[in-house]
Amino acid sequence: MDDLPSIGENIAREKRMQITSLARLGLAVCVAGLLGSAPARARNIIDTAQMAGTFSSWIAAVRDADMEQTLKERGPYTVFAPSDEAFAKLSASQREALKDKSTVARVVKLHLVSGKVLLKDAGDGMQIHTEAGKTLTLHRKRGGMSLDEAVVLEPDVEVDNGVINVMDTVLFP
Repeated sequence: MDDLPSIGENIAREKRMQITSLARLGLAVCVAGLLGSAPARARNIIDTAQMAGTFSSWIAAVRDADMEQTLKERGPYTVFAPSDEAFAKLSASQREALKDKSTVARVVKLHLVSGKVLLKDAGDGMQIHTEAGKTLTLHRKRGGMSLDEAVVLEPDVEVDNGVINVMDTVLFP
């Protein structure tokens, strides 16, 4: 009986599954559109996230931090992109703090790693060093994974210049 999830855990898992399904659908539609009959075009992190339609807040933060062009370039980069729902969960004081350019740059860098990191290949307890200088720890349990307190909703969406991982939480300094 102790191993059974609580009602709250079931509701939280169901919500994560809904967000994951939406994110997966958005990214799948985006990738399918880019690979369809249209002329071949590079699929970079920013363009892919824009086409998915669930990362407008994260993209706005990247722009405010003057990092959009960087994430369109060669890379490789690994991003832990919070969904728009993740940004909606921020407190009023956190939203206010994001108006400061240096804070928004630190937040974006907390979600960015130089190089390609595939979470499917990573073991429990793996340390991931972000561009903000923070080390995140990968945790695996009950078929899912998280980085510190943030649940990874969709891992390892590979694009031409790196990898996108969809997160349910905005990491904050």
